[in-house]
Amino acid sequence: MAKPARAPLQLDLKRKTSARLVEQVANGLAGLIETGELRSGERLPSVRQFAQHHDIGSSTVVEAYEQLVARGMLQARRGAGFFVAARAGQSGQHAVFVPPEPVIDSAWLLSEMFADERVPIKAGCGWLPGKWLNDEGLHQAERRIIRSPGAQQVGYGHPYGYAPLRQLITQFLGHWSLELGIEQVLTTHGATQALDLVIRTMTQPGDTVLIDDPGYCNLIAMLRLAGLNVIGVPRTPGGVDTDVLETLARTHHPKMFFTTSVLQNPTGTSYTPACAMRVLQAAERHGFWVVEDDIFRELGQATDPMLAALDGLQRVIYVGSYSKTIAPSLRVGYIACQRELARQIVHTKMVLTLTNSEINERLVHNVLTEGHHRRHVQTLNATLLSAQATLNAKLSEVGLTPFTAARGGMFSWATIEGCELSAREIADRARQKGIWLAPGDFFHLSAPHQTSFRFNVGYADVPELFDFLRGL
Repeated sequence: MAKPARAPLQLDLKRKTSARLVEQVANGLAGLIETGELRSGERLPSVRQFAQHHDIGSSTVVEAYEQLVARGMLQARRGAGFFVAARAGQSGQHAVFVPPEPVIDSAWLLSEMFADERVPIKAGCGWLPGKWLNDEGLHQAERRIIRSPGAQQVGYGHPYGYAPLRQLITQFLGHWSLELGIEQVLTTHGATQALDLVIRTMTQPGDTVLIDDPGYCNLIAMLRLAGLNVIGVPRTPGGVDTDVLETLARTHHPKMFFTTSVLQNPTGTSYTPACAMRVLQAAERHGFWVVEDDIFRELGQATDPMLAALDGLQRVIYVGSYSKTIAPSLRVGYIACQRELARQIVHTKMVLTLTNSEINERLVHNVLTEGHHRRHVQTLNATLLSAQATLNAKLSEVGLTPFTAARGGMFSWATIEGCELSAREIADRARQKGIWLAPGDFFHLSAPHQTSFRFNVGYADVPELFDFLRGL
């Protein structure tokens, strides 16, 4: 007996609506597939048939079908048409990956935390809430990019980066009394790539380098991966312990000192002017480079010293980023340094990654020039300072000791006194209650003497966290 023919597909398409016809067709077919009305392996009407039946253009149907192919809901078979793809769980296969329970350690922090949605309270994370970022400025910049000629969007960028953005960077640094030319600035794939390029260009395995202790956990991993001898300089509320720095420099003859001058990750501390001068004097006396990781500069205070400006880029290599004030997804950072050194670093960059995404750099340039960025940063700074003061007070109430008084920025660093559990044991217990903590030993070169944690002021002000800490 012959199988009855299926009635022609009929979607309810609305012309007078904000939704494009392509999305209406794609979403309508997706709904039929998800409900089972369109079964796995079933052939869809040809593009011409579908277009004639719904009185729409063939190009609309092609784009809708291709969207569903990209989503994995359709398969395109050359010469045969479009067919409904096999769904997860059919044909004896299970397409859904169930990850194992997270283990809160340095490997998870470095490689998995960004995609792990199983820990809802991200009190220890390293990024700002989306609502605190300049989303409207970014959306306006995206619209301007879309309207720009296609030739500006499809080619490789310049090895040094998008020139108008680099010019803005020189102007920004000039406001801090750092005079430099555009040829001394190169863009990077975020500050992380900037640090990696400096390491690859200027060090060899076995070299000794100094670093803030506690310091940026990704940087610690990068330096060790490069085979370097890494020694920590104790971080203080006013910068670093310059007496220890002097002793280490005299004893170990380091090649470089990696440090954050403003609102350091994880402690949230900034250099005093006196500390900044002593660090630069030690660099001159002992002949080491200073790499100033300054990605939080816009979130700091006007009186915070800039090592690069005080030094004039003689022994300082400056690293900046827009991840904290615009959006981390753009991955746009930069390096400012001596002219010849910039040329060497650009060579390393081209060998490893060619150019960066000029589209992203154009987006950043548009955000910086559309007129709202300065006010956005002012609002963000006030929000961060208020949130940090509130968080520090609540941490003190439940028995923790903040490292410094509130002065702005993303992080508070606090210590638990008299607790028999280690920081990792506490973090694992917190994880079981849906709270992600960042133990202090992730940020130290060796096991610390105190039980400390980094808290993100944008995510940590929740009752569940303080109830948990109070129970310790």
